[in-house]
Amino acid sequence: MFDYTTDTDRWSYRTGARFVGPREWLAGLPQKWTTESLHLDAYTTAMADIADDDGVILDYRPNEFYEGAVSEVLRNEDDAPTWRLPYDRFVAMLLMDVDMMLSEAGFLAGRGNGDSKDRRLTLPARTEARR
Repeated sequence: MFDYTTDTDRWSYRTGARFVGPREWLAGLPQKWTTESLHLDAYTTAMADIADDDGVILDYRPNEFYEGAVSEVLRNEDDAPTWRLPYDRFVAMLLMDVDMMLSEAGFLAGRGNGDSKDRRLTLPARTEARR
């Protein structure tokens, strides 16, 4: 089991992790994730793209994230401007799995927010930039 901290703003994250902005977050991700895992590269790039300068993502909704930000990351010159990835049950499971993996590894904080959730980019204790 993992040790989590919940702060006064209700952010829950791996104990020892710290909040970071998108650039620092991308630089601190394990290089293996971005060079050997196509889905992690697309996911982390899209998360960094939608985060504000403090690494906060308000009202994160997986279906909107996938059809919006992930579609933008994966769009190529042959795709129509209206092209979107379809969201389905398999994608929902994949996004939940990646979300949990990043949280457990200390790279993502979360808090409930009514019918959505907020996310915040974090780096685990003693993580150095790898890009």
